[in-house]
Amino acid sequence: MNKRLVIPLALAAMLLPFGALRAATTPATVSAQPLSLDAAVKIALMQNNSYRSAAVGVDAARATLGEAEAPLLPGVALQDSYQSVSTVAKLSTPIGALPFSAVNATNSPILAMQYTLFDGGIRNAHVGQAAAGLSAAESQLVQARGATIAAVSQAYFGVLTAERMNSVARRAVEVARQHEQQAELFLKNGTIPRADLLRAQAELAKENVRAIGAAGAVKLAENQLDMVLGVPLTNRYVLTDPLGLAPPAFHLSNLLTTALARRGDLEAARAAVRAARKGIAAAKASRAPQVNAVISDGNTQPAVVGGYHNQFSIGLTAVWTLFDNGYSKNGIALAEDGLKQAQLGVAQLQDGVELQVRQAFLREEIAASQVEAARKLVAVSDETLRLAEVRYRGGVGTELELEDADLGDRAARETLARAEGDLRVAIVELRFNAGLL
Repeated sequence: MNKRLVIPLALAAMLLPFGALRAATTPATVSAQPLSLDAAVKIALMQNNSYRSAAVGVDAARATLGEAEAPLLPGVALQDSYQSVSTVAKLSTPIGALPFSAVNATNSPILAMQYTLFDGGIRNAHVGQAAAGLSAAESQLVQARGATIAAVSQAYFGVLTAERMNSVARRAVEVARQHEQQAELFLKNGTIPRADLLRAQAELAKENVRAIGAAGAVKLAENQLDMVLGVPLTNRYVLTDPLGLAPPAFHLSNLLTTALARRGDLEAARAAVRAARKGIAAAKASRAPQVNAVISDGNTQPAVVGGYHNQFSIGLTAVWTLFDNGYSKNGIALAEDGLKQAQLGVAQLQDGVELQVRQAFLREEIAASQVEAARKLVAVSDETLRLAEVRYRGGVGTELELEDADLGDRAARETLARAEGDLRVAIVELRFNAGLL
């Protein structure tokens, strides 16, 4: 141990209780509430802005579909025009001017129904495009739901990992304090030099510093969880789910099949392909004639004499554009190119999804192996520390040997905490990439 570090670290060890007392006397703004992972997910699905935005997108796509389906039924309109003139028109005749109309105010209400009998399939194509858009929006909502669950799970396990690291840090402080007390006793008995006591005090100071950082990391992780949940950052929870669990058995082939079938982004890309096909149909329909029927009933306009003069009419119109200077041809080509791009997008996304699943599967396997190895490391480190403490109390071991064993045991426990947290996160990521969330 560097002698220049001994006094500052020992001073930090003495000042730490005053800092802890100040923190303990600070009133808590919000009491901690129990929170399971399932409850956290439910809160996020109600409060998280990203997921709520995706839900609004589904409502908008559903409204767009309703708008596209509206022209499939006849439209009925009621119109009324009122006109007042200051002078009455007159008709010049050989016998003099005669009034052409005895009415200087006309009111013409008309009720009309219009329906497109044939449009070459434009309306159906638009409905198909809107339906594909709704499917894409719903798929994006599924993807947003999975992303929200994944983010909540990662933040949740981040808090659990930070709490475990904080627990390890507090345990290391307690062990270092016990070693300091033993060193003071041995120094009084004259069995160790004063340098061993200073070394124990310095080690306690270092562990106190680490404990402060670990406690701060818990607060930061809690803030991250609050942000993902969409709640005030002052909220605090007591997480009830454990960190270390046996990982479930995954099969790569099943995960790949599920991902290709259930991933929301893939389904959205397929919906884009369907919409592109409907776009081609709409573009080709512009070359076909359009036939409209109109039925109306109302007052005649203009009126020559006063009173209501009913007039019932039926009309049929047909429009066929014979030449549009290449407008429809270029529109069809553009729609066909859009279909090709959409199809290539699906193929590219499928390759990316397979890569994501395979990498997530490997990360989960590696994380599970690391947890198993870390547990063995903790068992060995605990036994090494126990033997070092026995040797030290028996006067055989040295303070340096005890310090090394203490550091090794703390590092092993930190390694296990990180490994278990990484495993839980890896499981969540694998399930998300496979479309299981």
